Amino acid sequence: MIQKSVKFFSFLILILSIVSCVCHQTKSGTRTEIFDKKDSLKSLARIKEIKNLDYSDFKAGKFDDGKVAVNYRLLKPKNLNQTKKYPLILVFHGSGAIGTNNTSQMGVLSKMWLLPKNREKFQAYVLSPQFPIRSSNYHLDESRNVKVSQSNEYLDLVLKSIDSLITKENIDPSRIYVMGFSMGGATTSNAISKRPDLFAGAINISGISQFDKMDELLKMPIWIVHGSLDTDNFPQSNFKFFEEMKTKGNVFLWEYKDRYHNNILSAELVDEIPKWLFKQTKN
Repeated sequence: MIQKSVKFFSFLILILSIVSCVCHQTKSGTRTEIFDKKDSLKSLARIKEIKNLDYSDFKAGKFDDGKVAVNYRLLKPKNLNQTKKYPLILVFHGSGAIGTNNTSQMGVLSKMWLLPKNREKFQAYVLSPQFPIRSSNYHLDESRNVKVSQSNEYLDLVLKSIDSLITKENIDPSRIYVMGFSMGGATTSNAISKRPDLFAGAINISGISQFDKMDELLKMPIWIVHGSLDTDNFPQSNFKFFEEMKTKGNVFLWEYKDRYHNNILSAELVDEIPKWLFKQTKN
């Protein structure tokens, strides 16, 4: 009886390990369905810890071209070495952070880079702009029957300002990454569509995709994350983008089968983001 129990638990551990590996697939063209159990207290505590981090190391600034202006906060690498070049991570916020206070945009995707482990192992510049109006708007693509996203001059200003930032700071132009949640995920899609030459990798979390520049994104590593139960930004837009790109592009999808819009940012996801981004380098 004891021997049977040992065999059973060994088999169970094997199955769980296989499921865990499936949940972490990042191979191009793969669609991974994740049946995520309810967040553990440890996971929830970790997200709360990130939300409560002091972000005073992110220094305030403003991009202004005389027509439009965008406030931002910039984190520089810890113990910056002037002889080295570092990645730049551009983080776009959701619609709830629209404004001009230059604080509301400091959510989990920005603050996660302040974690001691990330400050040491994944040293980078992190740029977190705050848009005074929506950075991305949506309309129906009748041919696809899904919503698509479109940006405006505020994103144009940020992208143009990055070119200037590269010359002023110790930024490696081959390792510029972009990611965002919700409206920020849509703006991520807009950013890589406007400037595919600029970015080495992109993460669209619960956003709405842009479709009219897909042929220019075939070499771009793109990670899409979306919850099947999302009713704020329905996932069909991102799913459609993945389906159209999976055989010709460099895109993969994590579909959380039992997550909604506002609980998509798990501790697991936060841990995987730096590992994946830092593997990407623009040729």
